[in-house]
Amino acid sequence: MTWIGRKKLAFVPLYRPNAIPPDFIPPDWANDIRRRAVYDPDPQTGRDRSLRAYIHTVSSGRADLDAVVLPMEMIDQQNVPVDALDDRLGSRLRDQGFDAAAIVMLGGPGAGTAQRGGFWARFVMLEGVGVWAMEFLHCLTAFDDLYPFGGNMGTYDEMACSCGTHPSAYTKNAIGWLDDAAIFRHAGRVINYDLHPVSLIQPPASGQVAAVRIGNEVPYLMVEARRRVDPFDARITAEGVIVYRVQTTHPLGSAQNGMPPVVLLTPTALGVGQSFVTDTNVAVSVTGTTLSGFLTVVDDRNAPYESGQLLFYRDFTRDGTGDVHTPGVIGLGGWQQFQHLFGGGDGIIYAVDDAGRLLFYRDRKRDGTGDVSSPGVIGQGGWQQFSHLFSGGDGIIYAVNPAGQLLFYRDHNRDGTGDVHSPAVIGQGGWQQFSHLFYGGDGIIYAVAADGRLLFYRDHNRDGTGDIHSPGVIGQGGWQQFRHLFSGGDGIIYAVGSDGRLLFYRDHNRDGTGDVHSPSVIGLGGWQAMKHLFDGGQGIIYAVPA
Repeated sequence: MTWIGRKKLAFVPLYRPNAIPPDFIPPDWANDIRRRAVYDPDPQTGRDRSLRAYIHTVSSGRADLDAVVLPMEMIDQQNVPVDALDDRLGSRLRDQGFDAAAIVMLGGPGAGTAQRGGFWARFVMLEGVGVWAMEFLHCLTAFDDLYPFGGNMGTYDEMACSCGTHPSAYTKNAIGWLDDAAIFRHAGRVINYDLHPVSLIQPPASGQVAAVRIGNEVPYLMVEARRRVDPFDARITAEGVIVYRVQTTHPLGSAQNGMPPVVLLTPTALGVGQSFVTDTNVAVSVTGTTLSGFLTVVDDRNAPYESGQLLFYRDFTRDGTGDVHTPGVIGLGGWQQFQHLFGGGDGIIYAVDDAGRLLFYRDRKRDGTGDVSSPGVIGQGGWQQFSHLFSGGDGIIYAVNPAGQLLFYRDHNRDGTGDVHSPAVIGQGGWQQFSHLFYGGDGIIYAVAADGRLLFYRDHNRDGTGDIHSPGVIGQGGWQQFRHLFSGGDGIIYAVGSDGRLLFYRDHNRDGTGDVHSPSVIGLGGWQAMKHLFDGGQGIIYAVPA
């Protein structure tokens, strides 16, 4: 059942002459009911908080009501059943085209009830618009209560709190107030979403979604954004992104098998910079805000990465603690084709294509959003010949040619224009023997020798002159085992072994002395699946799945 269009609703004041405590009839009771139903301005803000305003707002104008207040009825009974007036008024009201009717009483809160999918509701004047709305929704849509369970949706769903907030995307969809197309079916590993808050007018604009559903079968996950954008969602616990699990196949929210139909997994909404990982290994991260909503990354860790995407990770702590996970997708495909791919600082990404050209990309946002595309060509050919190619910061590019020489190039413009050419030779030979060769900042070059030792070189001049030689040994062995090895600056060295874990080492001395050892684990697995893995500065790690 859905509530679409205008529904004719009867409001019947009911007086109990011998009620305990007694009913005191207001001087203008009918007008009080009419005000609550049709137009009830807040004395402070002037904003309409009536039942009609609520229904029109939360349905995005799809539902409306025509409220008719009938003459007062009287029943000398303490506990009045919800259908107590059906014999007296029911047939006549139905014949007059009423879609539902409510007994309006003068007792204390707690009277709210309704015939689910039926005609009659009951509530009292002291109960808020949320109770009045919930009971009519029970009648007109047959949607069930979501509150008689631990871990329910609370203020994030009217059918859980009866507090006059918006229903969730799940509930709005069930009762016809949100189209299926507004809820994106997540497929694959990692997708960035621009979440349009459920409390704003639906459907969302192009490029946005009202919610994300993860999973085709029950139970499945839902992700949506909430903001205090109107007098109704002003009551939500917190703004941000919520994650909840739907555990019923019933189309109108009824519980099955003794399980709560909907369970809120994030009692406090996620804010920017916060993440949540479900017990089914799905990660949800809020990476930013837009004019209206929240940028959110959903990472279904049960699914494989999509080959060739450019992923954006961040090591926020940069101290060997934490877990680096939940990337943003900033390149939509094709990145696995590059022979070399490495960062140049300040969002610059250099790539060598199959034609041997050196390409210049820029990640302008550096926050895990956007699409890195449309490169400039800054090297006309021949760059595929190099066995090692990596940035030295400030436009410096180091390369090892087939003769084993270490070459020094400079990208003077650093804007995607010009032609990088005419290198200087700063290492006379033998550099091709290294299994890993990477930059560590301040002229430091790390190398892994054939026997597995980690070596420390320094380009003191950083201008294309001199001869880099005579390394220090700072790792005694075993470094050749790593599939990926790269620096994160400030002495940080990231490594990925055959087990796929991302390890964090630190070269504390940064002078060619000491022994770099005893790593911590900051990525729990899967990193060996990356074809390219490289540093982007400030804790940024770029990755391309093979």
